[in-house]
Amino acid sequence: MFMLLTLLILSWLIFGTMAAFTLFYKNQQNQQILGVTLSATHAQSLEVQDIISGYKRMCYLIFLLSAGLSLLLLLPAAASFTEFFLLILVLVNIFFNWLAVHRYQRRLRTLKKEKGWIYQRSRIVTVDMNVVKEKGKAGVSAVWSWLFLLLSFIPTFYLLFSPTARAFYPVVFSMIGPFCQLNMIFLYYQMRNSHTPALSENTEINKVCARTQERIRTQAATLSGLTMLVFWFLFSFSVFYAGDGILIILPVFVLITALLLIAYWQQKKIRAAENHFFGPELQNESHLSEQEGAYKWGCYYNPSDPRIFVPKRIAGMGFTINLAHPVGKAVGFGILALVLAALIPVFYGGAKDYVITENGSQITIDAAMYDLSLAKDRIVSVSTLESLPRSLRTNGYGGESKSFGHFTVEGYGKCMLYVYSQGGAYIVLKLDGDNPGYVIVNGKTPAETENLYRSIKAWLGEGVSIY
Repeated sequence: MFMLLTLLILSWLIFGTMAAFTLFYKNQQNQQILGVTLSATHAQSLEVQDIISGYKRMCYLIFLLSAGLSLLLLLPAAASFTEFFLLILVLVNIFFNWLAVHRYQRRLRTLKKEKGWIYQRSRIVTVDMNVVKEKGKAGVSAVWSWLFLLLSFIPTFYLLFSPTARAFYPVVFSMIGPFCQLNMIFLYYQMRNSHTPALSENTEINKVCARTQERIRTQAATLSGLTMLVFWFLFSFSVFYAGDGILIILPVFVLITALLLIAYWQQKKIRAAENHFFGPELQNESHLSEQEGAYKWGCYYNPSDPRIFVPKRIAGMGFTINLAHPVGKAVGFGILALVLAALIPVFYGGAKDYVITENGSQITIDAAMYDLSLAKDRIVSVSTLESLPRSLRTNGYGGESKSFGHFTVEGYGKCMLYVYSQGGAYIVLKLDGDNPGYVIVNGKTPAETENLYRSIKAWLGEGVSIY
């Protein structure tokens, strides 16, 4: 039940995050709404506001339907395909959010065409190079980001001096926090070096606005780094001391909520700064130019842009890849391959049951990617457990209905598990070594487990301790 509750909470977090992303997209930024260029005056027209209202209703509807459908997993009949259902539901949610953006983008473009709202930049905007020279001097210092990176190693140092903690928290796993902080440092420098629009004829106004936006962006990047550090401490603490408790999910919720709030704050501050410094310029259309052509199927694709990473259209949401750049293509395909590599084991592992067969002097366990052949003379004893102690998956599959692969089990150390959550008791085979020291199995139902236990006892015969 705990695993099911965890999966449900994670899916709701994904649905909520997707809803927040799509709702942020309706806010005007870089003179665009839903990726469609619109002047401030045209953005306030009744036709545009009607389209935006429909878009908001669609976003809320997608979120509520997705969250509602996820509750079907509470039905007993759905227990055997929980991971499939949730994975498909998440993919469908992402697709429908994309579909909503695409549909309402098209409606905005149709409206623009009907109204003749085509923007052609009528004057050349010059950028004062002094603004470039002052880059990096107005923002929050990078020292904070590097300090957060150093602090993120604290859980690693704790593990080095705590063998007990290492049993459930591999040192390699503790490097995820520093890796995330490295990404935060990259985000900081990208945001500090982001371009600032120069809309005024007055160079001093352009410079002051550039400094203000640089400060806002670096503040957001530094706060994001601090949030990531707090998340990492909370997450590590919950793994060290809370075990499989719900507290492991809480830091993820805190992280996502905080990052969304920071992004919203940055959006609001940037818009306020632009209105403050460029208010009169934003009221006319002379500075606008059509920009939609840089995106294809929601991905940035601009052969004329030499950058590999570019800011997302939603300010504060990080960066995306320029898929028109050769390196961008390689990174994009690499990410796609990693996603598929992560999804395939979920599908395969969830679909395939493991099969235990006796073959003379050895027993064979056929499981997705984790087959095991066990010689009879390696088994020291056989016993049963009514409930499985606290365990941590180190390399294997852990789902709502079953778990198999390499686990560390409290009181038993390194184990190979092939267990179903509805199998009742667990059969424990103690081995003569310690890597693994035990193999724990059961059947899909208590009756199958009982039959399996009798079959193993008969196969082992005399000479093996049976409890």
